[in-house]
Amino acid sequence: MRYPSALTRSTENLSSTRPKRRFAIAAVMLSLVFSVAVLESLPRLLPGLMPAKVRTVARIYDARNSWESMMRPDRELGFALKPGLDIEFPSEGGPVGVRTADLGIDGIGYRDIGTKAPFDTVAVGDSFTFCDDSSVDACWAKLLSDRAGLSIANLGVNGYSNLAETRLLAKVLPTLKPKLVLLGFFPNDFKDNVHFDNWTRSGTDDYWTWMRRKRRSDVSEWFAQNSFLYRLFDAARRYGDRKTVDYKNGDLELVLRSDDWWWGVVQRSEVTPTYDLTQQALADADSTAKSSGSTLVVLLFPFKEQVYWHIAREHLERGGELTEDEVDAPLRTIGDFLDSRSIPYCDLTGALRQEA
Repeated sequence: MRYPSALTRSTENLSSTRPKRRFAIAAVMLSLVFSVAVLESLPRLLPGLMPAKVRTVARIYDARNSWESMMRPDRELGFALKPGLDIEFPSEGGPVGVRTADLGIDGIGYRDIGTKAPFDTVAVGDSFTFCDDSSVDACWAKLLSDRAGLSIANLGVNGYSNLAETRLLAKVLPTLKPKLVLLGFFPNDFKDNVHFDNWTRSGTDDYWTWMRRKRRSDVSEWFAQNSFLYRLFDAARRYGDRKTVDYKNGDLELVLRSDDWWWGVVQRSEVTPTYDLTQQALADADSTAKSSGSTLVVLLFPFKEQVYWHIAREHLERGGELTEDEVDAPLRTIGDFLDSRSIPYCDLTGALRQEA
């Protein structure tokens, strides 16, 4: 009788275990795929079951995707709103209706707040002028239009810089010929002006894509648009170190944070090179308005932590390092420049802080 050798027995054992291993690997892979499918589907099918911060991440990325779909590239402005939109924009308080109309100039769209041409006033600026996260009835441009009896064209666009706004005015004022031009300035315009100035020398025609590729590749952008799990990973990677404070006192709820974009500007008031770009843009906007027979008025919008500094300084990690006077320095510097050029402006900080 011949007995199988050790090598033969090992080969037979290996052959018999291969199907089991393949089955086990297949089972693990199927479980992984199923788990991913569930984790990707559950937030979409049952969003109410998700923690508040997870819902916030989903809303932010949905809003960004919606905003990109609302824009088209523009070689002069960087990007422009598409006309003829009628959508529900994902906002913090729920969907907000956004409609855009055709300005009749180079295919430029603008937010329809119910006002009609001929326009007495045009308002330019970023999300604060556009009234991001606000319904038409709550938009300051609509309220001002109703109370002052002026037909105001809301030409605000999220993410616009003062440089882009000046170019927009040069395109539209000769045709619209309004009596008044309102330009909303927000302190993040300091950094946006630098980005826009760099883009003008980049040789590309699409500012939005140029900016996006500075942050992520086309592959990661696809995942950010389509994968809920990737959004959580991306948000943790990009914002994990950002320290925020949730403040609640009665009906007042605030999310406070000392972002670098305003902290750096405050600490380097009158020093950072962006002041030169900003001041030149505002001076050019004034010249453009005057050449069309319009009067420019600059609206200085303070940031939230600035308005609620009496609260923010007690809760932000670095809040005790700055006085209220230092926090106000950037807008005050711009105001002093506007005074030197005899450009009328309205600094809203005092009125908003008094209300706060």
